[in-house]
Amino acid sequence: MDRNDFVRDNEVLYRSVRGKYGEEYSYDNGRLQISSEAFRDRERKPSVDRAELRGSNSSLSKLRDTDGVVSLMVVDVRAIGTVKTKMQNADAIVHAVDVIYDPTPDNPAHSQIVVSPELFGSNNKQRNVFKLLQLALAELAEKNGWTVTPSTQ
Repeated sequence: MDRNDFVRDNEVLYRSVRGKYGEEYSYDNGRLQISSEAFRDRERKPSVDRAELRGSNSSLSKLRDTDGVVSLMVVDVRAIGTVKTKMQNADAIVHAVDVIYDPTPDNPAHSQIVVSPELFGSNNKQRNVFKLLQLALAELAEKNGWTVTPSTQ
């Protein structure tokens, strides 16, 4: 196994947040509020970059020039613990939260925040489980604040 294949607990992750005030972030009495929308993903696997594979240059993780960047610790993401899907007439399905390395040709630092077992389908229960994950990630990002502050448009 390559040393980069496993994402270690002590690693920092970067997430690009769109620089449009009110959509993915806002301020309440001067306190940063990251929206759960900052972690939306159609595949329900929010993308992040491994800081060490970006040379700890968080600006490289911005998707657009006006974006901001937040940082998360892998240990904190994994500490979200589990999210559950309660199925009708069945026991709850427990999903563990993890970070997996998933490099792309354009981004060798690319990774994903995933749950196991995966959330398949589009039913309301699974959307709600993913929403809970998004909220937990947004709370972690708020605690850490901006790594790169978005520029205003």
